[in-house]
Amino acid sequence: MAKKDKSQKQALETTQTADVAWLTNQWQEHPVIGLTPARLHQLLIGAEQGNLQAQADLFADMEERDGHIFSEMDKRKKSVNSLDWGINPPKNASDQEKKIAEEVKEWIDEIQDFEMFLFDAMDAVGHGYSCQEIKWQRYGSLWLPTSFQHQLARNFMTPVSQPNELRLNTGLLDGAELWDFGWFVHYHKAKSGYISRSGLHRVLTWPFLFKNYGVRDVMEFLEIYGLPIRIGQYPEGATNDEKMTLLRAVMSIGRNAGGIIPKGMSIEFENAANGDTDNHMAVIKWCEQTQSKIIVGGTLLSQADGKTSTNAQSKTHENQFEVIAKSDAKQLARSINDSLVTHLMRLNYPDISSDRYPKFYFDLTETEDLKAFSESISALVDNGMKIPLRWAHERTGIPLPTDDQDEILQKQVVQSSQTIPHLAANTFSPQLLTQKLAANNRNIPLEDQAIQLLLNEQIESSQAISEQWMSGLINKIQTGKEEDVLLLLSELNPNDDEPALQEKLTQLIFACEVFGRLSIEAEVE
Repeated sequence: MAKKDKSQKQALETTQTADVAWLTNQWQEHPVIGLTPARLHQLLIGAEQGNLQAQADLFADMEERDGHIFSEMDKRKKSVNSLDWGINPPKNASDQEKKIAEEVKEWIDEIQDFEMFLFDAMDAVGHGYSCQEIKWQRYGSLWLPTSFQHQLARNFMTPVSQPNELRLNTGLLDGAELWDFGWFVHYHKAKSGYISRSGLHRVLTWPFLFKNYGVRDVMEFLEIYGLPIRIGQYPEGATNDEKMTLLRAVMSIGRNAGGIIPKGMSIEFENAANGDTDNHMAVIKWCEQTQSKIIVGGTLLSQADGKTSTNAQSKTHENQFEVIAKSDAKQLARSINDSLVTHLMRLNYPDISSDRYPKFYFDLTETEDLKAFSESISALVDNGMKIPLRWAHERTGIPLPTDDQDEILQKQVVQSSQTIPHLAANTFSPQLLTQKLAANNRNIPLEDQAIQLLLNEQIESSQAISEQWMSGLINKIQTGKEEDVLLLLSELNPNDDEPALQEKLTQLIFACEVFGRLSIEAEVE
């Protein structure tokens, strides 16, 4: 425990690499020179046993020497820089926790060259890990980071007995544990496995090696293409010096178009070297397509040929890259929470438990097309669907106003310069000049309006006549004698006998009572 407290105090005052003189005497090697399948296999096995130096040097050479790998990896590394980010308070946060989340956001926002910090962190995509040394500065009672120094991947190792624990390579067998508060470490898993095997460059090594063979063969072919084959002949008994003189003449005569040789020697010219590089270029093309598939999930983001590629295929590859970029952002956000937000909270709010820490996040919300979304959501609301306002703002990417002081856009009422047609000018139905028609603003043709109003008036008139007739009939039935009502029913139904008329009379009286009750209830309402 005392050792840990000491490392924490040291990390706030100095950097760990400053105390390791062994690192200053190390020079980066270039294992790509003379690389063979056997040597590559041996190098990868050494990394699995904890020695990450040679593998890290090879990965650095791959990005530096292969323009295609560099281009595709650059897309991966810079994909998170275009994303908005924020700090979320914990669930069911109190006002104090919300205030702390805002503070943490301000602290991170004030980090200089935050984009470069993210770029260096994304170096973990290829190596499987990326380490940046933190320099701290005290401002009153606050400890805040002032800079992040990216350290080469070759400066780290893993103990043989602990292949998932990254340590600083000090030249000792087990290295040195990383100081608490001293490092920002981003672990990136391109595939499952120990740290030494989780980087994306591990998969790229074999296409890189085969592509180098193809490029070398093409360069050698171009070196001699079109030149005649030269054969030098020396006489018997020639000395070694004479042989070397002839050899130099043979090698230089093709380029210089002239030279000298001792008397008695000769140079014969055979047919010029011919052939093509189709097979070699096919190998190079296959390797680059494989590299693109490994890094960005497809080939059409950088190698659309306009022949076999289509717009649909391009969209599919773009969608696949978006999935990869989102995964990268989530993994990086996790590391920022573990190695930066946690450091800030432990130093400045030591009494708060880790489960109540705020969380860093990248905004990965996919916004909708505003035109299509506004049309569809209006139709859904008109049909009675209850849609939360916050959800609609999130889908469109439009933030909600933070308080009443924020200015908001409002719907502008446009005064129409067109006058509503006056019914008096209509020759079809001039008597239907009503306020309802004059207030119509739906641009319905005038004749259609008049016909609709005429039909409505006829319906209302018919309804009034029917109710008047029914009211008179009901009153007559209720106040009349049973004999008179039976006589009325017999006139309406001359074919019915007396029992049938008696049954209809009973039903009629019941219907009149129900109608009367409904009328009273309607008047009360």
